[in-house]
Amino acid sequence: MKTSTASQISFANAFAELHLDKETGEFALDFRRQEVTIYLDHGKYQALVLLVQQSIEDEEFLEYLNWERDPLSCEETRVFQVCGPEHIVCMDCVPNCERVKLTFDHPVAIDLSFADYQGLAGLIKEAQADLEWRRELLRHNMQDEDSDFAAGGGD
Repeated sequence: MKTSTASQISFANAFAELHLDKETGEFALDFRRQEVTIYLDHGKYQALVLLVQQSIEDEEFLEYLNWERDPLSCEETRVFQVCGPEHIVCMDCVPNCERVKLTFDHPVAIDLSFADYQGLAGLIKEAQADLEWRRELLRHNMQDEDSDFAAGGGD
């Protein structure tokens, strides 16, 4: 479900909420069942998006996540690891425990059930597909690039 106000865009489902502050370009990710809120800047959000996309592209991981293969029949030594750019956020999954652990470089680590992780992936997919959300991301990305250029980073 999407809500939009003059200052914020939010997406929510039964597992998490994702908020974008239109004025500052900062993100808040609320995990409903864990009662944890993680605040992300533009770079950390993009790293999370890439990590989720990479993990969902792993067909074997997806089979366990969707219960097409029974995670409980998985070898105990089986671990899926996916790292986002510069290890800003990394994922470890142990299918036989039906858990996914996300570790952010804040340092914050959050342990999610398969359902929580699917909910997060769905939320990110919905947000990334939204035109208003993408427009705000682009606007803040351009502002960041302009400030980098003004500070001498555009050489």
